[in-house]
Amino acid sequence: MIKAVIFDMDGVIINSEPLWEKTERILLGRRDIEYNPTYRDKIVGLNQNDSASLLKDTFKLPESIQALIDERIGILVSIYEKELELKPGVFSLVSELKETGFLLALASSSPYKVVEFVIDKFSLNKCFRVVVSGDMIELGKPNPDIYLCAAKTLRVNPNECVAIEDSINGVKSAKSAGLFCIAIPDKRLTQKDFRIADLVVDSLNSIDAQVIKSLG
Repeated sequence: MIKAVIFDMDGVIINSEPLWEKTERILLGRRDIEYNPTYRDKIVGLNQNDSASLLKDTFKLPESIQALIDERIGILVSIYEKELELKPGVFSLVSELKETGFLLALASSSPYKVVEFVIDKFSLNKCFRVVVSGDMIELGKPNPDIYLCAAKTLRVNPNECVAIEDSINGVKSAKSAGLFCIAIPDKRLTQKDFRIADLVVDSLNSIDAQVIKSLG
């Protein structure tokens, strides 16, 4: 029986993936480097250390990984303040699931500073019982650690949880942790890779309590 629903943040509850890409274009533009989207499928869903390492290696950047992370987060937050929006259906789905009795958690590859900013900006403080960010765990997505941590903190078994993800790295993380997974694929990514998810839908509006229950 499904007892908990664990949401990814970027691309699932906030429309942030294009803003991450915009951030990288600005960061690279400062160095007169043209953004190359060929590595996009690999980077979406990764934590800050892994994604900054990939960015550094792909574009041969001389800065340290930590320096790239700090610069990128600074750019991102300034963009978030002006442009970030919630995905449609977030509050209605969260409200329904809570009223139905599901435990809710957030498991995001973003650093806690960014997660906290989003939670405060959209008054999501009371929506999630547990919040796990990418800098709280050693190994990020596609490793299972973040979902195992969220399930453990909720005090439920992984097979009693459903994850909602938009990236293939996130889906792999949830499945390898033993969770059921609903994918809302980022349209910029290779769609066939999402076939490992238990269910693929177009948006949060396609999910309700009955859909969650049916997976268990």
